[in-house]
Parts: sequence; C-alpha cells; structure tokens
Amino acid sequence: MRKVFRWAGAPLIGMALAGTLLPAASASASVAPAPVAAATTTTYEIDLISLTCNKKQDSVGKDEPQLFIDGVSKFGPGSMGKGDMVVLTGTHQFTGTATMELFDVDPGNDDFLGSVTVSSAESGQGVQVETFDHLNHAEYTILYEVNPA
Repeated sequence: MRKVFRWAGAPLIGMALAGTLLPAASASASVAPAPVAAATTTTYEIDLISLTCNKKQDSVGKDEPQLFIDGVSKFGPGSMGKGDMVVLTGTHQFTGTATMELFDVDPGNDDFLGSVTVSSAESGQGVQVETFDHLNHAEYTILYEVNPA
C-alpha cells in the first residue's frame, strides 16, 4: 500500500511544484517591459560666415540690415552699402529646418528683404550660398555652413 501512495502522490507533488512555478512564471510575464529608448532627434547648427550687399534697398544712404533665424536676431541692424561685406560669427541650432529672414530696419516701417529655408539635408555639404532678393531693388548674399551640433 505504501508503494501505491508513493506513486499516487507523485502527480500531486508534480502539480504542487507546477503550481509554485506558475505564479513565478506569470509574475515574470507581468513585469513591465524595459522602456524603449525615445527616438533621438539630431540637432544641427548653422555657422554664419558672411553677408554681402549686392544692391541696397534704400535710395539714399546705407541700408540697416538685420538678420533673424527662427525669429532670433543674429546680426544687426548694421550699416551696409552696395559692395559691403560683413563677417558673421553667430551660430544657430535647429532640427529639421530653420528660416533665415533679412530686413532693412527703417524708422516706422522695416522692409522685408527675403527669406531662406535651411534644411538639415545641407549638413556636411560645405559652404552654402543663398540670396535675399524679395524686393526688386535689393539683393543680399549670405554664406553659411550646416553641420551636426
């Protein structure tokens, strides 16, 4: 009879062991997965090089150009006439695209001279040359470079 109980108890022991293992297994299954790293966004930097006045906007005197990138003033207002070039030393960090805008600052009413959209695709492409020529009688050339920040 002892042998019968021994063998009869084996399934009960196996079930008991399985029961103790199942909660542990289900506990590990209910553990929250490790957080997935957030997608990283690459930041780029515009390195300003120079601004040249090819044609000034004001008919008398010099222009007072002011450069903005994404609404932040990066140069000016300066004092430039036809043929003048200024070395720019500012930088601007962005993701995706950035907008450069140039204005001629005048008392009472600033003149919009144009805008340039800078793209992260320009990164590593060397010196870029763009023109602000929104008004027929004004033209400025800007040189800049885009690199990862």
